[in-house]
Amino acid sequence: MDSFELGRLTDHDFEVVCRDLFSDVLGIPLEIFPRGRDRGIDLRHTGPAGTTVVQCKHWPRATQKKLIGRLIKDELPKVRALAPDRYIVATTVGLTVGGKDELRSAFAPYVRSTGDLYGVDEIVAELLRRPDLVRRHFRLWLSSTAVLQTVLNQDQYLRSSWLQKRLPSVADTFVPHEGFERAKQLLETQRVCVIAGIPGVGKTTVALMLAAWLMGNGYEVHEISQDVEEIGTLWRGDTREVFLYDDFLGSTSLGAPLNKNEDNRLLSVMREIQETPGKALVMTTRDYLLEHARLRHDRLAGPDVSDAVSVIRLNDLDLRVRGQILYNHVHRSSLAPDDKRRFADRDVWRPVVRHKNFNPRLVEETLRLSTRRGQDVTAAMLENLDDPRRVWEHIVENELTDEAVHMLEVLFTFRSAGLDDLEESWHRYRKEMGRVADGRTFRRALQVLDGTMVSIEEGRVAFHNPSIEDYVRFHLNADRAQYSELLKALVHEEQVQRLVAAARMADGLGVLARLREHESTVSTIVQAVGDDVETRLWREDESRSTRLEWVLETAELLDSATLAAYVMRETLSPFAPYGPFSHLEGLINSLDTSPLVPQEHAQRFRERVTDAIHAEMLEYVEAGDWYWSIALYHQLRRTPSRASREQATEGLVRNALEELRRLSAEPEREPHIEYLELLEELVDFILKQGVKDELPEEFAVVYGRAERVFAARETKRNEWIQKYRIQLDPSERSDVARDHALVTELMRQLDNIR
Repeated sequence: MDSFELGRLTDHDFEVVCRDLFSDVLGIPLEIFPRGRDRGIDLRHTGPAGTTVVQCKHWPRATQKKLIGRLIKDELPKVRALAPDRYIVATTVGLTVGGKDELRSAFAPYVRSTGDLYGVDEIVAELLRRPDLVRRHFRLWLSSTAVLQTVLNQDQYLRSSWLQKRLPSVADTFVPHEGFERAKQLLETQRVCVIAGIPGVGKTTVALMLAAWLMGNGYEVHEISQDVEEIGTLWRGDTREVFLYDDFLGSTSLGAPLNKNEDNRLLSVMREIQETPGKALVMTTRDYLLEHARLRHDRLAGPDVSDAVSVIRLNDLDLRVRGQILYNHVHRSSLAPDDKRRFADRDVWRPVVRHKNFNPRLVEETLRLSTRRGQDVTAAMLENLDDPRRVWEHIVENELTDEAVHMLEVLFTFRSAGLDDLEESWHRYRKEMGRVADGRTFRRALQVLDGTMVSIEEGRVAFHNPSIEDYVRFHLNADRAQYSELLKALVHEEQVQRLVAAARMADGLGVLARLREHESTVSTIVQAVGDDVETRLWREDESRSTRLEWVLETAELLDSATLAAYVMRETLSPFAPYGPFSHLEGLINSLDTSPLVPQEHAQRFRERVTDAIHAEMLEYVEAGDWYWSIALYHQLRRTPSRASREQATEGLVRNALEELRRLSAEPEREPHIEYLELLEELVDFILKQGVKDELPEEFAVVYGRAERVFAARETKRNEWIQKYRIQLDPSERSDVARDHALVTELMRQLDNIR
């Protein structure tokens, strides 16, 4: 028989489960009441046959003797005053035959028979008969040991070795909280959820448990590791799939949060998933990165994203939740029994769970590292909470070998690195310093770091978690690396980009000072790898234009006349290789505003670009292609020059009217956002040109369709906002005194560890 660890439930969780369970068992709807003075009523039904009361007692660690004594002392006087027609007791305490007889006698005639007394065994048996009810209550589902293990062992549903490693350990220590419930309800209603919050608050944990929940509903779980485009390659129309995109804006604010046009592709994927049953998308990001991305990408500031955001807040981790998190991590850690028992002391656990910097990740890392180092774990816990940087500083600066530290410094310059690239860059770095750089030393350094500070998956190396990466950035900013040698060791331009992005951060002045000091080396590297970069530009986000735009921004940051001159030379070369016109627009603006570029040069480049756009637009106008010609028309308007647009207007109007005629003759489509954008663009152009009366009937048809699609979209969006935006109910807030008592009782269980 399966079992449920009902101790995972809160008192309120247990009451909610009992409401649904006994409503089904008794065949009557039961009311549930807010917390407070309940007059002996947890659940109630009043009808023609009289009043039925269900009393819920969630005391999973109490004895039967204690339960019976408290019921007779505290509840019996209330029951006599209420005089219900039927009184039922539901408890997480085990009840024997003798115990039931004693309660039946004490509560007669309100308890009709011992069949109205449900101990933990009877409740579990009833739950096992109702798997759908268990599935509806995540905390109950999570407490089902066999169900959870069955889900986590379904390899066909886990498409990532990282997830296969992480999910079981996360499930062991996870504690559901209000932030999780908000995210779960948002995902249920919209199929898309963006989980935001500060570092270490538990965003990835929530995302993983949402994935586990969906696995229990037959979904395959796919990890998205690089780009939203991966979803398209993994998409199978006849399969339930959830896509988990952890840190989709990056783990730190290094560089632009998203590549060019990725914001548009991301929104398209979100909309597609929202409209497709059997698909789901869970993304995580740090809250400040999301705000930064919204400033840089207008599309991310719209309701498509904002309505899908669920923020995990520190106050979601109330005293009870923090206590349960600490207990779970201590109980399941590899600490010696004596060290675990120390956390049963109120003077030890209370300062931890009440600390302003309480952070699940920091608790986990402190326990893990203290075990390895044999230090006083209780003292280390408070010291690390007071100064979270201590977790890694002592290790990096005092315990790691030089070759391991050098590997961390090199790894920082990659987002994640293939083993070959990492070894090549590390080898160059060590060689520049005159240090041993053979393969054996490299493998030894990697072995020291693997599983503690870095992870290795499918031949790629990455930081074990973002807090380590943050510390290495601090380490570099504090001038603890050999910058001259490190810069000469870089093998890809992305490594330079990472360092430049670190220098742009508010706390990156140290990195910036070192890059300015070695400006000539940086300039040489950027120019040297330029030809290699040109051969690797294959994504629609990348082009010669975007690279030159970045180089010019770097020139301004470092005050580098050398890099500015390089950009000017490159923008004198033939026009075609620069890339899409949308990318050229950014480069034009950068040249226009740069203090390092003469205005005459910027103006000449602008004119060459606009002349080329104008010529291409005329070709599409002549070919009768409305959509390409209007796209280029808008592009031309954003890059004004002496080039005249008048000669194209007549052809554009002709193409627009032909498209109007074609659309009006087609059957009306189902409302779809992309379709709306096409309609709005066509209608807007015709109105601005004042030619709607040339085809009044056709215009009325298309205009009406545009209005209906817009109205349908707004109605759907408003329904989401009004019905599903989760508001915290003050009545659901935990009672601090009661939570303190619950945590005290829980932590005392550590005293029993031997």
